[in-house]
Parts: sequence; C-alpha cells; structure tokens
Amino acid sequence: MTKLRILILTLFLFVPSAIYAQTPATNKSWNAFWTKFSTAVRKKNRTVIKSSVSKRFTWHDAEDTVGAWLKNLDRSNIWYLVQNSVSKGTVSYSSGEKIPWRVTRDNHLLFVYENKSWRFYGVMGD
Repeated sequence: MTKLRILILTLFLFVPSAIYAQTPATNKSWNAFWTKFSTAVRKKNRTVIKSSVSKRFTWHDAEDTVGAWLKNLDRSNIWYLVQNSVSKGTVSYSSGEKIPWRVTRDNHLLFVYENKSWRFYGVMGD
C-alpha cells in the first residue's frame, strides 16, 4: 500500500499542471474549436483563422500579426506545412501558466484557453 501511495504522489508532482487545468468544459469547447480551426486550415479560410486568434498571437517573424503570417503562407506557398501539422492532432502543453494550453503533435502550432474560449496563440519555431 505504501508503494502505491508513493507512486500516486510522484504522479501528482510530475504531471504537468496544464493537464489538471483542462476540465470537461474546456475539453468540450476544445473539440468544437478544433473542428472549426482544422477545417479552416484545410480550406485555407483566412477569415475563420483570423477570428480564432488570441490577442497575444505570436510568430517568429518581426511582423507579429496573423495577417502577416497568412500572407507568408501564401507568398512562400507553404500552406501544406500547416495542414500537415494540423492533421497530426494536438496534445496538452504546459507553459508554466495555470491555464490550459495545447500544441500540435509536431510542436508547431500553439493554442490557449483564454476568456472562456480556445484561441490560436501562435507558431513555435520555424
């Protein structure tokens, strides 16, 4: 019994806090958001993507706007990279904040739960 208690305590210490922050309500709203966002990416629907963005959107380029990011996708003809990233799905992500985060499985796109809704936060790396 003592080993079981130690194991449980260890799990609580090392499991990222972001997982605990994701309640059934945030998970339910995630499914709706993800369906809308992934469909928009697949169809290159810039309007829906722009409406899904966090006010804190970040991108590695000097122009930290979703509009500049979308123009770069068009100009560089790299929509397929974002579509591939989205097709892999997402996992929980710990940012150190006590709010829910998710990231695509290839660690490319980041999403945050803020103001009672999910938002596309930005692009990680190149």
